[in-house]
Amino acid sequence: MTTTENPYRLRNFRVVKKIRETADTYSFWIESDLKPLPGQYNMIYYFGIGEAPITVAGKNGNLIQHTVRASGDVTSHIDSLSEGDFIYLRGPYGNIWPVEEAYGKQLVIISGGLGLAATKWIMEEAIKNKKQFKGILSLYGSKNYDSLLYRYEYERWHSHIDFRITLDKPDPRWKGDVGLITELIKKIEIDRDAVVFMCGPDPMVKFSVIELEKKGVGTDKIYVSMERHMKCSVGTCGHCMFGPFFVCKDGPVFRYSEIKEFFERKEV
Repeated sequence: MTTTENPYRLRNFRVVKKIRETADTYSFWIESDLKPLPGQYNMIYYFGIGEAPITVAGKNGNLIQHTVRASGDVTSHIDSLSEGDFIYLRGPYGNIWPVEEAYGKQLVIISGGLGLAATKWIMEEAIKNKKQFKGILSLYGSKNYDSLLYRYEYERWHSHIDFRITLDKPDPRWKGDVGLITELIKKIEIDRDAVVFMCGPDPMVKFSVIELEKKGVGTDKIYVSMERHMKCSVGTCGHCMFGPFFVCKDGPVFRYSEIKEFFERKEV
């Protein structure tokens, strides 16, 4: 954690850019002196409503990007902000993607739905340093065409790495792969010693791990960013307990072999 002495202190930053990603999802860029790292998140606060943990989706100089889907009171109010408004937050919190472990190996990034917001920044950092890897494969699954995030980035990503998309459902506007992301994993060659970074809905993660294991990838080489509702972000309230771990301070990035027994149980 890289916050100041008081981890609950809110700071305000101006929204300098806002774009609509989908019908219910927006990306915001704030001008900030914060120094988050790929994998970390901030707690974004809306006065009178509450706060929500939002992954840092990217950083360019002093501009920090968050991508927010309106799925509750807090996120719906955050999405109502406009350019020029102030956003209040605390952070950054959490650990980071261990990208150095993939040096000299194939890096595989698997993202489902809004999980792409948690993997986007580390993918872009890997692109900048792609000579460090044996290869970079990024797989992204979306439930339908209208839910696709960051469409304006696809051409650039395609030009640098093996970036593939699959939709759960066919659409006349879509000419690419159709089917669950696990079907895409089955069709693609993945090195046995590949290092995998993954974020998405729990069922996607569980069944993607099964397919990766069939290809010889060990769970000690698979890292998952956990999406849980954090409240305090400093490991005191217990709201995000996952087995013996606090997702807020021990994660959100976990080696899958460490959490496998808890991940596959219900109500943990």
